[in-house]
Amino acid sequence: MVPCARIDPVESELTTSPQLGKHRRQLSRRATIFIFTALILIYAAQLSYHVFRTSATFDEPIHILAGYRYWECGDYGINPEHPPLLKLIASIPARFQQVELTPGSCGSELTPKWEGFKKGGQFLSTNGVERILVPARLAAASMSLLLAVVVFLMTREIFGDVEALVASALLAFEPNLIAHGSLVTTDMALTTTTVGAVYTLYRYMCKPGLARLLLTGVAVGLMLASKHSAILMLPILFILLIGDLLLVRWTKAKKDVTLRQNLYHLAAYVAVVFIGFVVLWAFYRFRYAALPGAVNNSVTLSTGGLLELILRSRIFPESYGYGLADVVLGGRRSTFLLGNVYSTGQWFYFPVAFTIKTSIALLLLIPFALNRKLYRNHARSMLFLLLPVVIYFGISMMSGLNIGVRHILPVYPFLIIVAAAGACAWVRQNRIFVIPLIALLIFHIAASWRTAPNYIAFANDFWGGTNNTWRLLHESNVDWGQNLAAVEMYSKGESTGDCWLAYFGSGELAQLNQRCHLMPALGWTLTDRVSEPVPPIVEGTIFLSRSVLPPLDTRYEAVAQTSPQAIIGGSILVYRGRFEFPQAAAESHIVRSGQLLNLHRFDEAMSDARKAVELAPNDPSAHLSLGIALAGSHQNDEARRELRTAIQLAIQHPALFQHIERQAREELDLLR
Repeated sequence: MVPCARIDPVESELTTSPQLGKHRRQLSRRATIFIFTALILIYAAQLSYHVFRTSATFDEPIHILAGYRYWECGDYGINPEHPPLLKLIASIPARFQQVELTPGSCGSELTPKWEGFKKGGQFLSTNGVERILVPARLAAASMSLLLAVVVFLMTREIFGDVEALVASALLAFEPNLIAHGSLVTTDMALTTTTVGAVYTLYRYMCKPGLARLLLTGVAVGLMLASKHSAILMLPILFILLIGDLLLVRWTKAKKDVTLRQNLYHLAAYVAVVFIGFVVLWAFYRFRYAALPGAVNNSVTLSTGGLLELILRSRIFPESYGYGLADVVLGGRRSTFLLGNVYSTGQWFYFPVAFTIKTSIALLLLIPFALNRKLYRNHARSMLFLLLPVVIYFGISMMSGLNIGVRHILPVYPFLIIVAAAGACAWVRQNRIFVIPLIALLIFHIAASWRTAPNYIAFANDFWGGTNNTWRLLHESNVDWGQNLAAVEMYSKGESTGDCWLAYFGSGELAQLNQRCHLMPALGWTLTDRVSEPVPPIVEGTIFLSRSVLPPLDTRYEAVAQTSPQAIIGGSILVYRGRFEFPQAAAESHIVRSGQLLNLHRFDEAMSDARKAVELAPNDPSAHLSLGIALAGSHQNDEARRELRTAIQLAIQHPALFQHIERQAREELDLLR
């Protein structure tokens, strides 16, 4: 195969004197290593600061618990929605701690998705939130540090020391990478392993060999074990390989390339994928069944089409296949962007979200990669750096799941590398550019420090900064439950008196050390503790997550119509006054009724359900709740009346209450 140097000639800036050149290279190497070490230490410090200053996000408790159960008993029946790599890494510290698990839960049965989220919160609350969360996050952050090393090595090998240091500086202070690089979630794991897979394939194509082939296969396996969307990278890697072969053939060295060599590399790709699948299966202990000791399938799926054929072929472990199906079948949700709500994903979501969430320095430097000299001198390298970005971004734009820029996090390292290379190329062509480049990097550092520790809610100054993100985006772009401790600190420092909180996150964790009364929000029912009822009229300080504000949610519209007194962490808005929200009050009684029913406290459950109907007589959920409570007390005639009322009300708004109608009909069938 043609060496990369034949296509990517490197211009040496060293003197023609061999002895002086050698001395300068050694001096440069020491300086480069020193500066890079300083940058990676600063990056680690920022990751650690975020670890200690933010609360558990919505997804972290279940990931930590799942990883621990993978180690403990090989229970892949919990949280199959994500592969094991990051969860196994993050849960290593817990294996060296004395922890308590729910009796009989490890590997005995499949854990339903929402039950898993509840158990995750209970796992942290039982064993000490900070005691479990902090070490898990620090272990997970190792993937971020590995990414910094890989980006440095890749940039240095392709472009040189200066480009590698500029890329490292951009990476070390990029708020999105700091935010998601210090969480026990799968996005940074996918980002790191994706860059690793592309880099190892690049090096193999430059200089084929068995060792490099094996390393590429292992990198692909780690990528597949990091997140289900990594499956998209397999065709991208194949396109890279074909593109590389065509590029080499079109160069002046094409006479050195034979058909046999091309076929050899196609066979090598097959070998890489095979090795990758072996590594993936190793993470599942080379066991098909999701549950240990299971003989038959633990999961029953009816997906239809190609997906069902793939699952039945047992190419993937059962748990991995189930998670893949979950991604494919459940990958559509409503989208909030720039103040508008869309029923499903929009093609322009990720381009707009990228411009909002990305640092100004990176946005301004990316166009510098449009330098013809880069493509003339580094054609092969630019192919490997830009093609994954274009294809991955294009696929993301067709996605129906628009809930966070974290879903395109893998494009960031590649863009950072080409931005650094482009900027340095312009500086070499015109030394006057060195001053603006240094100024921009200083601004980049300052922007990161100004944002700390609110990296999750970061928006650049072009869009109004971090305190304006909530007006533009939602979910993991703004509020992922990370500011629970910040609310507590604010409420104590401001002496808020009586306070109420609608918090996006685990109800189990929200009830720990939280002086404010909880109100309905996503996740607040994820607890076995009986919730407090919310009165229809509340007076005092109200903390509202972005997730419960209009137009996404109308329960607290009366509050949101007033001006917030403060914004906590870019995601929690603070209001003060006297407000009415009977719908939220009714929902709190509906939830209490269900919790009391689980405890067989039927009279109390009926009392709460009747209160819900009184507060919201046109809400089918309230009548369904009362019907179920009456049925539990064997008052079947009245239960049937309430269930029929729930069905009649639900039919009037099928888009909102189809699930209520279905559940009410199921309850009616049980009473016949």
